[in-house]
Amino acid sequence: MGGVDYYELLEIKPGASQAEIKSAHRSLVKVLHPDAGGSQIMFRLVQEAYETLSDPTRRAAYDQRRARGVPEQRRPRPPTPEWETWEEYQEETAHAEREERPPEPPPRPAGFPSGLRTIPTDTIPWWQRVNPDAKVHWRPGFGWAQRWFFTVAAVWTALLVATVVPMLTSGFSYVAVIVIVPIAYVAVTIAGKATPKFLSVITYIWAAGMAALGFYAVTTGALSGIAVVLLAAGVFALPPLGRWYLSSRVTERIFTHDFRTFNLFGAPGTRLLPSEDEPVKDCTRSEWMTLDLLSGYLGQIPAARIFHGLAWPGSSRAEVDHAVLCGRKLLLIESRAWPAGHYTSDGNGGLLRDGESFDGASLRLGRTVAAYQMLLPKVQVEGIVLVHTDEPGLVTCRMPDSVPLEVLSPETFVRHVGARLADEPAVVERDVFLTLLDQVKA
Repeated sequence: MGGVDYYELLEIKPGASQAEIKSAHRSLVKVLHPDAGGSQIMFRLVQEAYETLSDPTRRAAYDQRRARGVPEQRRPRPPTPEWETWEEYQEETAHAEREERPPEPPPRPAGFPSGLRTIPTDTIPWWQRVNPDAKVHWRPGFGWAQRWFFTVAAVWTALLVATVVPMLTSGFSYVAVIVIVPIAYVAVTIAGKATPKFLSVITYIWAAGMAALGFYAVTTGALSGIAVVLLAAGVFALPPLGRWYLSSRVTERIFTHDFRTFNLFGAPGTRLLPSEDEPVKDCTRSEWMTLDLLSGYLGQIPAARIFHGLAWPGSSRAEVDHAVLCGRKLLLIESRAWPAGHYTSDGNGGLLRDGESFDGASLRLGRTVAAYQMLLPKVQVEGIVLVHTDEPGLVTCRMPDSVPLEVLSPETFVRHVGARLADEPAVVERDVFLTLLDQVKA
């Protein structure tokens, strides 16, 4: 065998499988390839050992000769290695590894940490037609303050031009001097980065002088005096209008940073004790499941805003588990771990399951819906009881029109209620949103 044992050279056992031979060969080639700084002689020996042991016929003959101690008869080889460059070897081995790697299984829904059963998105009718990256519009927006400011500024500028141009065409009168010189002075002062207070004082002095000049011109019979008086009134209104405009811009930036990029507010299970202001965590498993349900599915709707731990209007305690605001619809949601069955109303604010009363059937959700409907009269408020069942079964509901709530399973809620919310325009009522945010006590 010429002193070389192919099994020892590849550092494998005589009974090694083809996969082990190939793996050992690749590991050695990475080190011994000439382009990687290895020995060309050792590289050829490794290649020879691999070609012999990877061929079943040649390997069987080699094993017989090895058992009898007969040297290996090497076949003629070309003077160059199998791969001309190191890049060719890397490309070929990477291709071989891809072919050997078993196909990856298709991705499956990961589920939720709370234990909520995953609802396949391909069974949700509205899922594909909703664009989660769609732009959300806030109504009313902050643009009205900017529009008013620029409208007043444009009218004021037009009045200024209409006042000064006739004066200049009729001659360089003292009225034109009084109007133009302060403008130039204020422009130079702004360029010199004067303080806002100094500019306000200069503006008011200028406006007072123009008002006095306008009244004087009116007493002498000059109609241009009326324009000067109106111009002075506009100058008096300009500083507070500018401050109002800048304040609205600051409010818009703060609002955009804090609320436009988030759709989840509050934490489930947080309660404020009536005598203390310290929150107490008391979250049930069904509440965590509803949290996963709302954030995982309704969070796909761009305009949906999800709240946890809302208080009754005028209260400091969190009484409502969850709420979803989307367009002009508000859902108040209670989470319950109840068995499957057919739920109806008993007429006294409680529920019946399969025609019989049960523990925990008394709910305040109906009165809560009425209270929030009074708080937000322009919004359609609905109450929903989400029933999370431990055992498979249908959850059905039939409520009279006088009872403003439904009892639904998570699957029915996502498919049907989610479809109603998905049809709402991508608009958030800013005043309603801020009112609900003020009710969050979690």
